[in-house]
Amino acid sequence: MYRTALRTLAALGPFLLLTACAGSQPTTKAAADRITGNWAGPHSEKFTFAADRTFTASGLDSKNLADAMCTEKPSKGGWAFYVATSKHTEISDETAKSGSWIGLSFDGAAENCRIDLAVVDGGKALCATDDPDAPCGLDVKFTKES
Repeated sequence: MYRTALRTLAALGPFLLLTACAGSQPTTKAAADRITGNWAGPHSEKFTFAADRTFTASGLDSKNLADAMCTEKPSKGGWAFYVATSKHTEISDETAKSGSWIGLSFDGAAENCRIDLAVVDGGKALCATDDPDAPCGLDVKFTKES
């Protein structure tokens, strides 16, 4: 029995390591004009980003975003790229022309919504996160609509 357990562990080890690393998603720097437009998530979540750095959103009460305290009502706010101000500090800057992380500032009923977006998949997707160490931490990936 001991040998069987060791063989099973040896066979599963590489798979488990690969699975553990799969949650880490590299981010990509994208220009602001690449972000503007309509983006849709897998469960009817939607964002529309405007060039004037405003956005509208709906469906942010989906199962994966429930803990982020977002409302089920359509919401709006402002967006900006995060920029480094020092080695360990970043702030959102409405004048930044590009970036790999997007800070969202919600207005009204959704002002307690705590998500940011990471630019992933070579700029083809945006991942919702509430953790700067996990770009796709909330497991909701938005893709741009044509």
